Amino acid sequence: MPLRILVCALLAALAAPLQAADSEIQVLSVQTRDPALIARMGEKFGHLHVDTDKGQVTVEADAAQRTWLQAQGAVLRPEKVATELLQAQSSGRSLKSIPGFACYRTVEETQATVNALVAAHPELASQIDIGDTWDKVTAGGNPGYDLTVLKLTNNAIPGPKPKMFLMTAIHAREYTTAELNTRFAEWLVNNYGTDAEATWLLDNNEFHLLLQSNPDGRKQAETGLSWRKNVNTSYCGATSNSRGADLNRNYPFHWGAGGSSAAPCDETYRGPSAGSEPETQSVVNYVQSIFPDLRPDDTTTPAPDTTQGLFMDIHSFSQLVLWAWGDTTAVAPNGPGMEMIGRRMAWFNGYRPMQIIGLYPTTGTTADTAYGQLGVPGLSIELGTAFFENCASFEASTYPVNIAALRYGARILQAPYKLPFGPDTTQISATPDLVAIGENVRIEARVDDSRLNLTPQPQSGAPPVPATQTIASARAYVDSLPWSSGTAGEAMAASDGAFNSGSEAVQLDLSTGGLSNGRHLVYVQGVDSGSAAGAPNAVFVEVAPAAEIARLRGTVRDSQSAAPLAATLKIGSASVQSDAAGNYAKRLRGGSVDIQASAPGYMTERVSGLNLAGGSETVRDFSLSPNCSVFSDDVEGANPGWTAQSPWGVANNVAGNATKVWTDSPAGNYANNVNTSLTSPTLNLSGYEDAVLSFSHKCLTEAGYDFGIVEFSTNPGAATPSWSEIYRCSNLPSWQTQHIALPAGANNQPALKLRFRLTSDSGSAREGWSIDTIRLEAGGAACRASGDGIFADDFE
Repeated sequence: MPLRILVCALLAALAAPLQAADSEIQVLSVQTRDPALIARMGEKFGHLHVDTDKGQVTVEADAAQRTWLQAQGAVLRPEKVATELLQAQSSGRSLKSIPGFACYRTVEETQATVNALVAAHPELASQIDIGDTWDKVTAGGNPGYDLTVLKLTNNAIPGPKPKMFLMTAIHAREYTTAELNTRFAEWLVNNYGTDAEATWLLDNNEFHLLLQSNPDGRKQAETGLSWRKNVNTSYCGATSNSRGADLNRNYPFHWGAGGSSAAPCDETYRGPSAGSEPETQSVVNYVQSIFPDLRPDDTTTPAPDTTQGLFMDIHSFSQLVLWAWGDTTAVAPNGPGMEMIGRRMAWFNGYRPMQIIGLYPTTGTTADTAYGQLGVPGLSIELGTAFFENCASFEASTYPVNIAALRYGARILQAPYKLPFGPDTTQISATPDLVAIGENVRIEARVDDSRLNLTPQPQSGAPPVPATQTIASARAYVDSLPWSSGTAGEAMAASDGAFNSGSEAVQLDLSTGGLSNGRHLVYVQGVDSGSAAGAPNAVFVEVAPAAEIARLRGTVRDSQSAAPLAATLKIGSASVQSDAAGNYAKRLRGGSVDIQASAPGYMTERVSGLNLAGGSETVRDFSLSPNCSVFSDDVEGANPGWTAQSPWGVANNVAGNATKVWTDSPAGNYANNVNTSLTSPTLNLSGYEDAVLSFSHKCLTEAGYDFGIVEFSTNPGAATPSWSEIYRCSNLPSWQTQHIALPAGANNQPALKLRFRLTSDSGSAREGWSIDTIRLEAGGAACRASGDGIFADDFE
């Protein structure tokens, strides 16, 4: 976590704590906007977080590196909380045993996922051995690994097809990257046939995913070491933890010179020659085999705008979307096209888009080599929020926004230098999605040219980024991609009657009279006023004889009050929402179906094997019972068993709340570099399911640097309990109510504790985290049997 820096006058005071931990790696902050110093740090460390807004660089450093930094004139500030996390990581435990990190698959677990996908879906997935790691090609040491590419496409549809090559974990300690790539693969394969987007992407493209690009190094990281490079013992000593080459400085295009290090023990050691490492050679050879060479190896000739495909290398952490070049401020020949890709993707994840060199100079990198040698767009994403991002943050933020960015990248593979200049297609739907042959189906979508991250503006001398343009038209295409030969499509209308803005809702009543019995893909693509066609998307429309279509409808209500509920009904593989009156309706083909009805705060009801007859209507109503109270505290009475670590306490003077609340700083602002918590009594959830934690809170902390964190433990009696994060907040200045569904592993547990924890850096100290009206509710067999809470106290 990035932390604030002390001013130069405190340098002498900082010397003692720096020296006291010389044997440990520390996370440090350096306050600087000096590009020359940042460049030197980039060559020395490689793994930097550069906060250009605050003028601050965060880095891991051992004793020798701290001495080097001080010799550069840098003022150092230890980051206490981040250092504690780093040292816990370095305790020698395996990755899966580290509390809060169980969501990241090991090398072996990643390969097991590949094997499982290939075995379950051989029509979509295959694996390709593209080469060996350094350990595997070197006798006498560890056995090493194959470098395995997971190839995904619908094999029944012949190519050639546009290709995406996505590599991750080239730097071993960057845990989030391989997990994102693996989940992208799972999203594509597991949603094929049920999700229209995943289906058309696999039908018409190829995805070549190198999940673990440096498995030898990753295994070192999984022992608890902060490992970046490969494990080549020829560099920096056979047993040194600083041995190996930085694979992302070893690639051949513009290898060497500034932006990498010639010192074998440095984190950015580039190797003795370009492409010296077996891992590098394997990737270069494979990428050259799947992408044609469309430009000379110079810095001035562009690839044609008909180029297909995308090369991406995912790293962590800095929250950036980057594109070639990394060693010069000159705009690449296809720089405007790559910039548009980057700014479109950065709209989804909210990261800062920039040319790679905008971070600090780099040479011999993957993205520069892919673009420099072949002309395919070369981009990188720097994921996440911390050196060791916790699972809750990854699950809630990093994963969903970046899977959306990758999905956008997949939608532009046909023409990556052209499609990003046009509007994106979103919110596409078909109503109803099952129609009798001859009926009309309403196709609706939003065509949006504004999904473009314009911060920061392009560097001086670069072409300006096109502003949002007015949508000029949209068309729908049945079972044919918009660019397919001979495809005309049908014109769609602006839902408000006129195409006059940069984001338009569009619609079409599509006739199904000429469609065959079965499911069809309907694509929608928009065109802006500059005649640029954008990324399309698709929706399923299923057509059947009227006699085969069953209609299911009903209501969902509260079992006690009969009030209508806004519920989610899962009907077979489909989902539908009940409306404000509690009504729902769905068309399905006749047959047997399972239904599940759920609503927040209520026990889920399930019906199995409901028979639906084609050509007729079935009514099925649901009455949902409220969950039971497991724990309740409105903070108005005596402490029911909370353990309040100083300075946590009760206050009644927190702005915006007239009652008593728990707060981390009852006497005023919280302090810097704190890690303090409020922990619940032990709760018995045996027989309880679908537990939901709710609370009111105000989280007035320094945005992005100080956090309120909610955690739970299912082994609170252990000598060292394991805590899993389920929520975090930062800079929420007004009171709001939070509802959090506990993970499945927290349910039906005989011993559970909840914890509210504040962490801060050395920057701004603010009012802090205040919490009120804490409730834990759950359903399940125990709730149905008794309806009584396990632990309840109004404290009135």
